[in-house]
Amino acid sequence: MMAFTNNNSSPWIQPESTHPQTGLVINNTLTKSKVPFIPRNGNNVSWYGCGPTVYDASHLGHARNYVTFDIIRRIMEDYLNYDVNMVMNITDIDDKIILRARQALLFSQYRQKATSLTQQIVDDVSLAFRSFVASKLKEPISTENDWAAIVEKTSSGTDPKRIEADEKFPMNYKAASTTFAAISLAREQIASGKASQAEAESLINAAEDVLALWLDGQYGAEVTDRQIFRDLAAYWEKDFFADMDALNVRRPNVLTRVSEFVPEIVKFVERIIENGYAYEQDGSVYFDIDAFDGKNGNFYAKLEPKLKGNLKLQAEGEGALVAKTANKHNPADFALWKKSKPGEPRWDSPWGEGRPGWHIECSVMASEILGSNIDLHTGGIDLTFPHHDNEIAQSEACLGCSQWINYFMHAGHFHVGGMKMSKSLKNFTTIKEALKKHSARQLRILFLLSKWDSRLDYLPGTMDGPLAMEKTFDNFFANTNALLRDFRLRQQESDGQRHFLEPELELQAALVDTKAQVHSALLDSFDTPKAMKALYDIVTRTNTYLQRGRASIDPQIVEMVGLYVTKIFRSFGLVIDGVGSQIGWGSSLADGGVEGAVDRESILIPVATVLSDFRDAVREIALSGGDKKALLDLCDRVRDQDLPDLGIVIGDHGDGRALIKFVNPEEVRREREARQAEEDAKRAKKEASIRAAEEKRLAKLAEGKLAPKDMFRTPEMRELYSEWNENGLPTKDKAGEELAKSKVKKLEKQWAAQEKLHSEYLKSQNHYLQYSNIAARALRRVVKPQLQAEVAKRETVAIKYAKWDNGKAGVSTAVPIVETRAKVEN
Repeated sequence: MMAFTNNNSSPWIQPESTHPQTGLVINNTLTKSKVPFIPRNGNNVSWYGCGPTVYDASHLGHARNYVTFDIIRRIMEDYLNYDVNMVMNITDIDDKIILRARQALLFSQYRQKATSLTQQIVDDVSLAFRSFVASKLKEPISTENDWAAIVEKTSSGTDPKRIEADEKFPMNYKAASTTFAAISLAREQIASGKASQAEAESLINAAEDVLALWLDGQYGAEVTDRQIFRDLAAYWEKDFFADMDALNVRRPNVLTRVSEFVPEIVKFVERIIENGYAYEQDGSVYFDIDAFDGKNGNFYAKLEPKLKGNLKLQAEGEGALVAKTANKHNPADFALWKKSKPGEPRWDSPWGEGRPGWHIECSVMASEILGSNIDLHTGGIDLTFPHHDNEIAQSEACLGCSQWINYFMHAGHFHVGGMKMSKSLKNFTTIKEALKKHSARQLRILFLLSKWDSRLDYLPGTMDGPLAMEKTFDNFFANTNALLRDFRLRQQESDGQRHFLEPELELQAALVDTKAQVHSALLDSFDTPKAMKALYDIVTRTNTYLQRGRASIDPQIVEMVGLYVTKIFRSFGLVIDGVGSQIGWGSSLADGGVEGAVDRESILIPVATVLSDFRDAVREIALSGGDKKALLDLCDRVRDQDLPDLGIVIGDHGDGRALIKFVNPEEVRREREARQAEEDAKRAKKEASIRAAEEKRLAKLAEGKLAPKDMFRTPEMRELYSEWNENGLPTKDKAGEELAKSKVKKLEKQWAAQEKLHSEYLKSQNHYLQYSNIAARALRRVVKPQLQAEVAKRETVAIKYAKWDNGKAGVSTAVPIVETRAKVEN
């Protein structure tokens, strides 16, 4: 059956098969619609997945891509029973790898030579800074003094228009700004005689992004050791797979590396030239789009036809090291083989020494392993054009086929702060950093709750939903396993009564409906959010059923739900393969579980130690005549602290029997620490509120320290008034004139307010005096004899200062006894 892509020009041919189909439909990027998934060879699925370009640490954006397709692969293999042969590549020859390896080498060498801060180093960094500003910020700059104008012009790097035109602008501005500040500091240090190696390293490290780029421009062509490129790629490949293992992503069936397929790439390019769809120019080979598109039934840009004239995207796909002035037939023609320049790795070819283009790599490796017609090709949505469109064109040009790939699936972007997370933007969180905060299971749940082909925005509260859902399933698994364990331990012969009644039948019917919902959702282009909701609903319903109490439930129906949920979670990759109980997450070493043989003693000793300590404490309480409360407190400690630390939770039930649950001890500790942190925060907030209230109260009291009869006789007031009445109220101004009645009325109001404040102040001081006497008596009773003399001395001081000075000013000089008491206690 023939269908057409969204531009009604590029045909898509639906595969045919006599083999029974599962009913799966997928969102095919080739058609921009959901279409039936029909493998061309029965139940066997050939799958090529774009792997990483290994030059830096993998981030959450990579996790979203690889975990998402791991989920889809597991559903196909473990739930739908397809026989999948997945091939994935490692791109270990690429412009990014070449640049990163050279820059790292040159920067390291430059830093090692800097034994002190010299003017030459400052000049080098200054030159690198100006070159960076001109090339990356597109701002003319002749001296460092021009930077201030650039800062003002770009609103300190926040100009919306600049950011809209170049998403890398904020990153580049930050690098330039940091470098400028480091240069300014270095000049001051040299002027003041501070020019040690530490100062030199400080400048060089601060300017790394700017300086490394400049050093590569100056000396990159002199790098001749090809091993540095291989070593960098090998290091980050190993790091990538360590991250994938931590995320429980299955390894591909076949792993290919570009460096291992160079001879095959050369032959592939030769065939494209022979077929008339490529040409050699100055030692490089380019794909001839005009010769291919619309000729002989060929179509270019099948995935994104609207973008095939986008030279900006095409140029980005060519890489940073491709000559921008290449003499191509069409500016959109892309490189199949690149002539190597000095400082680049090189292989022999009919066109001279060179290296493969980026797009040709996947075409060759996929076709060599999977053939000329492949069922499924996957990658991130940002690869559609030009990478995957160029793959399709060059493969069909070489192999002479009309449909190289039958189904394309592209995972949605992972956005942070409204921008795509990427290495080039340096706005990424590495997978290792993410796993310090959240477990691999929690991240996988996050991806399951988002459609695989939709954009996922990572915001401050994004993880709240996955964490809450995990907790619900956690509790369900723990309660179910505990119930079943207890049921089997205490199971007795039949009592002759039926226990699978109406509530059980209703829950069984709900489970059947859940299975239908999940199956339908997974066949509908792997709609995991809908499937997760159905699973959550049946677990919530089962939890409600469990609230009937142990005597009123039938464990069999609960087990049915638990086994089904676990089965689906296993096909989602949430359950660790091959370990753990039948129901639940399973376990791993990271979860406190075990792999392989573990001796019995190492498992039992921690529990035996808790039991032994409990026994010793019970005996001590019994022998000392302790009360029941001490025993209950001890039981609570074992229940709430000792056993949970070992992953054992004892739940009290209304029927008087406890229910034992096994949980992840690390999660128990994290929850306890989180609760403690929350309690500490609440306590700190309360204490701060109390302190603020007390400070406010003391400040108010301090206002009343001055007696009302003296408030208008301060030096400042004597500049305004010349006579006062018996209460201290002014009667005449400085010139001896009687005050106006309105003025007197206003002053009387102020005097009355101060009288009230002063009265409250005197009351507080009386309280302090009373407390000092009580404290003195208490201290005499409890302080050790050798401190009595010191205490008596301090009591005298305290009492002395707790008396009122009712002198002329009427100002009290009482000191709170609290301070004296604190000093004595210390």
